[in-house]
Amino acid sequence: MSRVCISAGTGAGIYVFSDDHCPAHVHARHRGEGWIARVRFSFLESTVELISIAPLKNIPLQRVVNRLLSDVQLRLPDCRRSWWLARGTTCLANQWAMVNKAGKIELLPKPTPSAEYDPAKEQVRVIFRDGTKAQVKL
Repeated sequence: MSRVCISAGTGAGIYVFSDDHCPAHVHARHRGEGWIARVRFSFLESTVELISIAPLKNIPLQRVVNRLLSDVQLRLPDCRRSWWLARGTTCLANQWAMVNKAGKIELLPKPTPSAEYDPAKEQVRVIFRDGTKAQVKL
């Protein structure tokens, strides 16, 4: 476990655990109020997202959560550095991505092509999400 920082807006400690799993995220622990939140972040963009808060009986007010997310976003370089040093991964392996017109990398949902099989011709016709089609003779 490595402490990244203390959230100035909430007083929660922000941590990365060495035995954690993807997606890349930090744990925010507020000992005084008794809650732990997990916040997801990316190595490609600056958005952060609340994954969970526990226990449910101690969840903080929405404005506290907003402050926490803002603090994690401000300390994103520190969060990324701590995750990388602890885990050695960006959690981007086996992800589908493309470079957009602005030159930025965008993650894509995994492609879900539809396919039809013609047993008489022994052909597979695949229709991809973007509308392109391919036929393969087997």
